[in-house]
Amino acid sequence: MDTEITYPDQSQIERAKSVLRLKARAARRAVGPEQRHAYAYALAERVLTLPELEHASAVALYGAASEEADPGVLELALRDLGIRIAYPRVADYRVLTLHWVDTPAAAVPGAFGLREAAESAPVADLADISVVIVPGVAFDPQGNRLGFGGGYYDNLFATTEWMPPTVGFAYDEQIVDSVPVSPFDRRVDVIVTPTRTLRPPTTTP
Repeated sequence: MDTEITYPDQSQIERAKSVLRLKARAARRAVGPEQRHAYAYALAERVLTLPELEHASAVALYGAASEEADPGVLELALRDLGIRIAYPRVADYRVLTLHWVDTPAAAVPGAFGLREAAESAPVADLADISVVIVPGVAFDPQGNRLGFGGGYYDNLFATTEWMPPTVGFAYDEQIVDSVPVSPFDRRVDVIVTPTRTLRPPTTTP
């Protein structure tokens, strides 16, 4: 397995992230509509087999951009199982809050044009969430995640001492050998693609 790439200063890290972000987003956009549809079902099926989901009572999802892996199929399956759904909401600059989305009407177009919890939706505490499904631009086998650069999820996870398991949700095209990391970046516990389940060596099922 490739070793994690380190950089001597933050500016080099950010430059490396920007380059990888462009490449990974291009790889996502290259996935055609029919393939996206098939991937959504394959991803949902694989997530539902995770041991983290075995006794889950509540799962946090996200509203996908057009090029992102869409957890919509997974959401329908989770609701059929009686699992409660939470969605993030952009509450302020680089600030996400989680809210219960018990009906489709509780999720509306929000910041960046993405589906998010309505302002009136009840606040959900991370302590009440069994699993968090996390979007990303790129992931590596060590569990490192590259986002859009806003730090929203890193800041959300920094607000609590106890973290539910986090699952990176991505296409195979988004898995790279190594993601540049900063000290404040949070790893995910599991990465699920349509064909693989990746567990970083430092985590346990």
